[in-house]
Amino acid sequence: MAVIVVVLTGCGRKHEPSGAEAPPPTVETLALAPRRVPETYEVVGTVRPKVAATLSAKVMAVIQQIPVKSGDAVKAGDVLAELDDREVRAAFERAQADYERSKKLLDEGAAPQAEFQTAEERYRVAKAALSYATIAAPFDGIVSEKLCDAGDLATPGKALFTVEQPTDFRLEAYVPDRYAGAVLVGTAVHVAVEAVGGECDGSVGEVVPASDPSSRSFLVKIDLHPKKPLRSGVFGRAQLVVGERSGLFIPKSAVHERGELTFVYVADGGRARMRLVKLGKTLDGKVESLAGLEAGERLIVSTADEIADGRQIGTR
Repeated sequence: MAVIVVVLTGCGRKHEPSGAEAPPPTVETLALAPRRVPETYEVVGTVRPKVAATLSAKVMAVIQQIPVKSGDAVKAGDVLAELDDREVRAAFERAQADYERSKKLLDEGAAPQAEFQTAEERYRVAKAALSYATIAAPFDGIVSEKLCDAGDLATPGKALFTVEQPTDFRLEAYVPDRYAGAVLVGTAVHVAVEAVGGECDGSVGEVVPASDPSSRSFLVKIDLHPKKPLRSGVFGRAQLVVGERSGLFIPKSAVHERGELTFVYVADGGRARMRLVKLGKTLDGKVESLAGLEAGERLIVSTADEIADGRQIGTR
């Protein structure tokens, strides 16, 4: 009987909890809704000067002297090369003597007008040929290329120097034909030039209407407004706006990373659910979700406590 009383007495006692259970954390959520954003297409191009000139000789002669080298700054009219002018100078002196003789005879009435005009024309041609023995800079700039040395034979059409202005540059890139109607002169463009570690604003300055039949693309010239010094020939990327599209953008603070996993939490039925996501471009401080989320879901954007997949939550 004593044993039975003890057992019944123990069964009749109520269970006292060891401590109060913690309430579920309260989280802040955001209803996901698509937004219209510009659709961009990235093109790769080369930075080139807006003003540049390739210089060659107009007469055939041996180069005697080159007072400049690549990278030198020059003013308009500065001498870049002196050619051997002995032959053209001799021709000029003969033409000058004939001109002066014919003019004197014409003044004395001893020579016809036609003879004087012929001598005058030869004199002008010889004078111009003599000036061609000096190759000068056409404008203020820098010598970006020196393609000759003293002793080389300069011939008409053979490039000797390239002079460019180092202040104004543009990015030249080819764009697929399917975007021909979307790229308009004056359109703002964002450009990144990795070689100088800088980004700069730009605008479409020129669109070449003729398409390249081999690549099915057309040339676009983007005027650059750099924040850092540029140089010609470097590589650049431009983001051209070619239309509009719909996308889901989420705050960066809602994104979590664990190893190689990128995920977020959504509120579903009073519990936190983990979603793996694939992220895209950033716009206005938010990042685009390319996969893993759908419009209408409630994204957990902030919480005071640590949450995990399946944990009960309260929302506000």
